[in-house]
Amino acid sequence: MAKPIDVTIKNLKEQKVYGLWIRSSLTAAGTEWENLMTLYSRRSGDRGIRFVIRENTDEKQECDLFCGGLTGGEEISEFEIPAGEYASVTVTPKFGLFLGSAIENADFYLRSEWPKEAGRRLDDLRVEIRDMLGKKPSMEILYRLLPEE
Repeated sequence: MAKPIDVTIKNLKEQKVYGLWIRSSLTAAGTEWENLMTLYSRRSGDRGIRFVIRENTDEKQECDLFCGGLTGGEEISEFEIPAGEYASVTVTPKFGLFLGSAIENADFYLRSEWPKEAGRRLDDLRVEIRDMLGKKPSMEILYRLLPEE
């Protein structure tokens, strides 16, 4: 039996991040973020925590993809992660080899199963916060929650 996925509801304050945007698709975003992040790192010199944001998904499953961090620079956009209530899952796999699978499983559960179980609705805004520098690398997946009816 799989370990249950623990979802936490968080109230976040508005946070300014810096990075680069492209128009992508939900399918391609899983790999395109890496090239975008490399370009952001070169332009900013930032080597810290990373933010991967998806929003504005349309009926063709195309979306806006943002990759960045906490350092601005030339030819780098600003984005404010809106304050509000977010559903959060933190992925901390024991072996880096399984990180992709753990992320996919957590994201699927948070996006598809948890809203039904919790009686909540998710907004289109999805944020990943990647902290891969410490002794225990982790990635947090957050979806902004729509107000309860």
